[in-house]
Amino acid sequence: MSRRSRLAGLVICAAGLFAPLAAFSHAALIEAETAQAIRLHAFYDTGAPMSHAQVIIYAPDDAATPWGQGVTDREGRLEFVLGSEPGRWSFQVRQSGHGAMVHVEVGTDAPVVMATAGAQGWGQRLLMVALVAWGALGTAAFAYSRKGARNASA
Repeated sequence: MSRRSRLAGLVICAAGLFAPLAAFSHAALIEAETAQAIRLHAFYDTGAPMSHAQVIIYAPDDAATPWGQGVTDREGRLEFVLGSEPGRWSFQVRQSGHGAMVHVEVGTDAPVVMATAGAQGWGQRLLMVALVAWGALGTAAFAYSRKGARNASA
């Protein structure tokens, strides 16, 4: 047997050994389809993101039972695909006692239209501060009047 035929036999054997390895490899496949997606961006009125906040999703046909839920990322963002039901979808975002709700109107063939639930305005904040101050003043006046009543009966 010549050196050339031995080399050819070796190459054929090597190819035969490595041929089954090709059968174990696999390819990557991608299927793509269009879907109606929602992107939420939750943040505080200071501009800080609501990182890892809880998101509860309510479908138009049942506003009392959660349809789904998720958690925002570090930047306060969450993206997901809705069901096929048209109507008013509601999204509640909560974190550490803070939260907001937003409603999204989804049409049968129309794009998504956002109806935002804005953060508290200055008027609402001023009203809350005034009510808390009024409550504190009323409590102080009540306590003062009770103190005077005890001294009069003594």
